[in-house]
Amino acid sequence: MSTQEVITEIQSMSLKERLTIIEATLKLITDDISLLGKSNKELDYIEKVRQRRRNFTIKPFDLGEDLTVDRDLIYSERGI
Repeated sequence: MSTQEVITEIQSMSLKERLTIIEATLKLITDDISLLGKSNKELDYIEKVRQRRRNFTIKPFDLGEDLTVDRDLIYSERGI
C-alpha cells in the first residue's frame, strides 16, 4: 500500500480511530527513540521479551451457578 493510499484510508476514518492511530504511532516512535544508544545485546534481549508478549483473549465460562466467597472463612481455615 502506498503512502497516498494510507493517507486516503486514514482520512475516511472517524476522529476516534485517527486519534488511536496517532497514539499508537507516537508510542512506537517513543519506544524506538528509547532504544537509541543501547548495545546489540540489550536490543536482542528487548526483542526476545517483545516476542514473548502475545495478545490474548479471555474466554468466559460458566460454573453453573454463582459462587460467593467468604474471605473470613478462607483466611481462618488457612490460619491467617
